[in-house]
Amino acid sequence: MDLHYQVHTIIATDEIIIKQLKYDEVAPETFDLSILSVEDRKKYEGFISDKRRREFYFARTLLRSFDVKVELFYRSTGKPLINEGHISISHSRNTIIVGYSKQHYIGVDIEYFNPKIFRIKNKFLAEPEKNNFDIEDQKILTLIWSIKEAIYKMEDIPGLLFREHICVTALNGEGEVNVFKNGLSHHYTFKYLTFDDFVITYCYLIS
Repeated sequence: MDLHYQVHTIIATDEIIIKQLKYDEVAPETFDLSILSVEDRKKYEGFISDKRRREFYFARTLLRSFDVKVELFYRSTGKPLINEGHISISHSRNTIIVGYSKQHYIGVDIEYFNPKIFRIKNKFLAEPEKNNFDIEDQKILTLIWSIKEAIYKMEDIPGLLFREHICVTALNGEGEVNVFKNGLSHHYTFKYLTFDDFVITYCYLIS
């Protein structure tokens, strides 16, 4: 049965693979739930909304497109883990992306451009970001937010706050970001891909 979705490979290197799945808002009753593990089936059936069921199901569908056998489980923080390698998942509207690396911790995020970002800018912008970037530019604001979302997923530090602990310092083809938390400072370089209506950000930590 055609479930009205398309999978595209965004990046495929020796270091990381990032894939994207776009889906139509089909009825969950059409899903082949046999692709879900016993634990995933329990989680799926615990969701009330069709929207959340679609996100969950198509995330698992996208995972199956990777040429790796993975068992997905979660930390208490909600961070997804797999038995071999590292993974990061993001979804926005009807689009899901999954980043996978066999060797490296990875963080990915997708954000559609939306003017509502202006309403919350003071909740996530650090003071240096207000001075260094054009915060009246919707795409720049969305990019900063997306980088912080991805770093939040990769760091997985309890209590990490976007405004107080994460500061983007440069956006020149790549994103430079500092994380200050628990007396420690981490610096990362982020890549980003800008499309007509959304942006994808990603980073992988080489230990």
